[in-house]
Amino acid sequence: MFELLINVENLRDDDIALQAGLALAKRYNAYATGLNIIEVYPSTMAMPDVAQVLEIEEEEAKARDTWWMEKCRRHGVDGAWEVTRGLYVPALARRSCMADVTVSRLPNGNDTLSGGLDHLSRALLISGSPMLLVPGSIKDLSCKFERILVAWNSTEESTHALRAALPFLRDAATVCMVDGAVSEVRGLAPPLLPVREWLQRHGVTLSTVRDFPTTSCVGEALLEHAYAMQADLLVMGAWGHSRVNEWMLGGTTRHVLKHAKVPVLVAH
Repeated sequence: MFELLINVENLRDDDIALQAGLALAKRYNAYATGLNIIEVYPSTMAMPDVAQVLEIEEEEAKARDTWWMEKCRRHGVDGAWEVTRGLYVPALARRSCMADVTVSRLPNGNDTLSGGLDHLSRALLISGSPMLLVPGSIKDLSCKFERILVAWNSTEESTHALRAALPFLRDAATVCMVDGAVSEVRGLAPPLLPVREWLQRHGVTLSTVRDFPTTSCVGEALLEHAYAMQADLLVMGAWGHSRVNEWMLGGTTRHVLKHAKVPVLVAH
């Protein structure tokens, strides 16, 4: 069974991840687990009454079980409600190991922490599943991905993203690929992966294939291409170079996660 983990942050009906995740679960007959994380800050644990406040928050969140199951019933999907207390990033990453895709809100420029990473981007570094990140500005939450852009560079990361996106790619009317795979020195690196043949075997036909943009800001070019084709989804692998260097210097993945106005399915 296709399993979705939906990261529900604010326990409200208008939660972006909730709406998109349940629509996706309905469309693909997936099992929908709603997850609410009661975040713990180690620096505050010694403060009076903090443990009591966390206990109250956790009990209130657990009491939303009926609310979640009613949402699942209205969408015609099976599901479960889970509440966990702990450090946000390890909690989300650990639970995602049991999901095919984790659905969450796409971080934006206002979410970054002092170290330059938002919670969700940090979780993506160690997540057990690919993440479908939905921007808060999205208008259509039906998750009907008719036009999909795939950013491919023959890495394990982009392969993981492509495999996770297969159900969506098969249903799409148009699948375009931007190919950035570069042949390495023969004998010193593995050959390029036969992605087109692999996709054909899985029932996916590519409408167009283009080379990666020759620009210093690949992330910006990818988003421009996605907007030009009116893509409903961008599929990509994360961190083609050193993950630390990407975040310190501002790489392709960082740019996309910060500026995307379309859902992004990304894997590491």
